[in-house]
Amino acid sequence: MSSTKEQVATMSTTTPRRVRTRVIVVVALVAAALVAAALYFLRGGEEQAPYDDARSTGLLTLCGSDGTAVTEGKIGDKPFAPVVLGSTAAPAGFDGDGRVAVLYAHQPRAGVDAAEFSGQQLIAPTSYADPGAPAAALTARSTTLAAFVAAFPATDDGYVQLRLVLSSPEGGALTDHYDTADLRVDGDSWHLVRGGHASCAGAADAVLTGTTTP
Repeated sequence: MSSTKEQVATMSTTTPRRVRTRVIVVVALVAAALVAAALYFLRGGEEQAPYDDARSTGLLTLCGSDGTAVTEGKIGDKPFAPVVLGSTAAPAGFDGDGRVAVLYAHQPRAGVDAAEFSGQQLIAPTSYADPGAPAAALTARSTTLAAFVAAFPATDDGYVQLRLVLSSPEGGALTDHYDTADLRVDGDSWHLVRGGHASCAGAADAVLTGTTTP
């Protein structure tokens, strides 16, 4: 009889402990979820690229042929955005005759400085109309995002960084600073995580026709 009483006493002691442990675990998980949600909304509810680029001085706006912004699409689209608008004016030495802009895609990698990201030129150099508003054009023959991620897999949470690099006969390629956009690839689709908000109305006029590979 005493043995039975001892077993009952042990069970009555152990069971509340197990319940308390489970309650603590559940409370901890709920608290973690609430903290994550709070941080998400404090950041404006937006995704953030897991890297910083100290050389990025402005943002790129991706524009469609209909004069509206492009914020998502398929990685195989040709092109994924017909015109890309920069937000940083060309500096002295890069603002004269012969000025061009070149769009590159770069492969972010965890723990690697942005200056060391591998990259690939997506388009032929594009002449643009206004040195205060650099722009570049993509065509059906430009390198697609699908081709880029096949060569440089988007291993850092799906991110791809776009850079608009300016160049001139006088100054060469300006790699010390450039405008950027952050895209995120998911399967055969992509969407814009961080980019500019310039008006795309009349974006086609920002580039000079006949200055890119058709």
